[in-house]
Amino acid sequence: MSDRYSEDINDVHVSIPDGDELDAKHHPDDFVDVVLPLRVVYEGPRSTSVYSIGQEKHQRRSTGAGAHERQLSVLDPHSDRVSTILVWEHLTVCTRESRHKELFGRLKSYKNYVPKRKCLLNNVSGAIAGGLWAVMGPSGSGKSTLLNTLACRLDVNTIVQGEMRLNGMEYDNAELKRIAGYVMQDDLLNGSLTVEETLRYTAELRLPRTFTDKERFARVEEVLGDMGITHVRNVIVGTPMKKGISGGERKRLCVGMQLLNRPQLLFLDEPTSGLDSVTALDLLKTFHALAHGKSQEKAVTIVCSIHQPQSKIFNLFDSLILLKAGIIVYQGPRKQAMETFRAAGFPCPLYTNPADHLLDVITPPKINLSGEESEVVLSLEEQAAIDSAIIAAQEPIEIDLNLGANKRLAQMADLPKNPVWHKQVRILLRRNFQEQLRQSRIILTSLIQTVVVAVLIGTAFLQIGTTQTSTVRRQPVLFFCAINQGVFGALMVINSFPVERALTLRERASGTYLASAYFTAKITADTLSQIPVPIVFSCTVYFLVGLQPVAGKFFIFMSLIILCSLASTSLALMISALCKTADMSVTVLPMALEVTRLFGGYFLSPANLPGYFSWLDALSYAKYTYVGLSLNELSGLELSCKGATSNATCIHNGETTIKSLGFDYIDIGGCVGTLLAFIIFCRCVAYLGVRFLKH
Repeated sequence: MSDRYSEDINDVHVSIPDGDELDAKHHPDDFVDVVLPLRVVYEGPRSTSVYSIGQEKHQRRSTGAGAHERQLSVLDPHSDRVSTILVWEHLTVCTRESRHKELFGRLKSYKNYVPKRKCLLNNVSGAIAGGLWAVMGPSGSGKSTLLNTLACRLDVNTIVQGEMRLNGMEYDNAELKRIAGYVMQDDLLNGSLTVEETLRYTAELRLPRTFTDKERFARVEEVLGDMGITHVRNVIVGTPMKKGISGGERKRLCVGMQLLNRPQLLFLDEPTSGLDSVTALDLLKTFHALAHGKSQEKAVTIVCSIHQPQSKIFNLFDSLILLKAGIIVYQGPRKQAMETFRAAGFPCPLYTNPADHLLDVITPPKINLSGEESEVVLSLEEQAAIDSAIIAAQEPIEIDLNLGANKRLAQMADLPKNPVWHKQVRILLRRNFQEQLRQSRIILTSLIQTVVVAVLIGTAFLQIGTTQTSTVRRQPVLFFCAINQGVFGALMVINSFPVERALTLRERASGTYLASAYFTAKITADTLSQIPVPIVFSCTVYFLVGLQPVAGKFFIFMSLIILCSLASTSLALMISALCKTADMSVTVLPMALEVTRLFGGYFLSPANLPGYFSWLDALSYAKYTYVGLSLNELSGLELSCKGATSNATCIHNGETTIKSLGFDYIDIGGCVGTLLAFIIFCRCVAYLGVRFLKH
C-alpha cells in the first residue's frame, strides 16, 4: 500500500467517531469496500455531493454488510447514524414590501405598478445529511436566509419558490420543530433565572409528557455536562443591569436548551458572533463532538452559518456550503474545497487561512485603497468569470427529492408529545412567580408607594364628616381614588408583553409551549401579584377619609377598587399586545388614560353629558368605578345642615346627590358587571394580539 493511500486512511479514521472504528477481524475485502467511498469523499479530484456519494456507496455495499459497517460515516445519507436528510431544489427567496404598502402602491399607480422585489436566494439546490456543516459567505450573501428558509422561520413579507423535502416529504414548521432545534444569533434568555433553572423549566416544557421528574433532571445534568456549563449552574443568566454568565456560556446554554429533547437536526445562526477566538474554538469543538456523538440516539446534524472562521475552527467542519449574492458557489466536503479552487486556478497560498482564501477569491476588494499594483480591482464580468470557473470545477449536483424516504417512518414513529395544556400553565406559572420573586424590589416599591399615596389622600381629605361642607369634598376623593388606582395598575404592566415578546416568540417557534398557556400563566401571575396593591390602598384610604363605617360598604369599596385596577391593567395589556413595542405602548397608553379620566363621570356627569359623547362615556372603566363608589357611599348617607347658608340649600341625604348627578341610571351590580365585561373583553383582545401578531 502506497504512502499516499496510507495518508488517506488516516484521514478517514480521524473523522470516524469513537466506538465506530473498524473491527480488525473483518475480512480485507470488506475493509477496502468500506474505505474506498470515504476516500472519494475526502480526497477525490472533483467535488462530489454528499447525497450522490451515499447512493454510490449504497449500490456498492455487499448484501452481507452488517449494521456496524453502515454506521461508519456520518456523511453517508444511507447510514443508520443519519436520521434526518434535508433536500432543497430550485429554491428562490425574495422579499417584498408590506401588504399595505403594496396596496397603496397599486391604488396610486393602478396598472403601471410594479411590486418591489429583492432576491435573497436565487435558484439554489442542495442537501444536508449528517455531520457538522458550515454555511459561509460574505455579509448579505444569504446565509441566515438559507437557514431561516430551511427552518421555516422566514418573515411574512417573503416569497418562497422551489421545493424542500425532509426525508423525502414536504414539511412545515409544526413538523420540523418537533425534530429540530434552532439557535438564533442573539441570545434571548430569562435574565433572572439561573442556568440550571432555565434548563429545568425548558425540560419540563419540552420533554415528553411520559418522562418522570427524575428522568428530566437526569437529562438536564447530561446537557450541563455535554455543554461544559456545570460550573455555572447556580449563576443567574444576567441582564444588562445585572452581571451574569459570560457570552460563551450564554451561547452554550442556548444550545443546551435545544439539545434537551435530542433533536435530529440543529440550526445555528452565527454561533461565534461576539465571542473571542478561544471561546469560539472551544464552542465549535463542542459542536463537533455533538455531531460525531458516540451513540446513535444522541447523534445530531448541525448546520452553522458562519462568516469568516479561523483555520482551527474551519478544519472542524465536515462539509461546506459557500454562498455569494444568493447563489451557491461551492457545496460539498470541506476538505475538497481547496482542491476545487485549485482546479479552478485559485490555489490557497501557504500559511493562509483556508476560510479567508475562499472568501477572498469570491469577494475581491472593490476599491484599490493601497495603490499597489498587486491589488487589482476586478470588473463585474471578471468576477463572474471567476465564479463560473469555480462552479465548473465541480461536478453537477444531482438532487434526489426522495432521498431519505426510507427513514421517514422511523423518524416520525415515536415523536414525543409535549406536556398537556394545564401542565404547561402550571410550569409557566411557577416560572413567572420565581421571576417576580427575584424582582421583589419592584413589588415592595409599589406597595410602599401605594401606602404613601394613600396616606397623602387620606390626610388631605381627613375625616370629611357628614356636614354640608363634606358634600363638595366627597365626590373629588372618590374620583381621585378611581383614577389613582387605574393609573397605578396600567403603569405596572404596560411593558409586560413588549419586554418578553421576542423571547416568547422564539420559545413558541421552538414548540416549547402554546400561546394560550403562556397568556393564561402570565395574566394569572400578574393579577395575583397586583391584587395586594388596591387592598392596601383601600384599607388605608377608607378609614382616613372617614367614609361610612359600615362593613358591607367597605368591602364593596375594596371590590370596586380591585376591579378598577384590573380594568386598567387589562386596558394596558391590550394596548401593549397590539402595539407590540414598549415605545409605542407608552405612547398610546397616556391618551387612553386621559380619555377615561375625561369621561370618568366627574368632569362630565351622566346628567350633563353631551349625547354625541355617550359612546366614549360608555367605554370608560373609570366612570363605572366612580359611579359605583358614589352609589355605595351616598346611598343611606344622612347629612346634617351644619354649614348650610339656608334650609333651602341644605342637602339632607346622599340620594339627592345621586339624582342631581344622574347616577341613578345604573346600580352597583350594573357597574360591577360592566367592569367585569370590560376586563374580559380587553384580555381577549390582548390574547389575540399575543397569538397572531408575531412579527
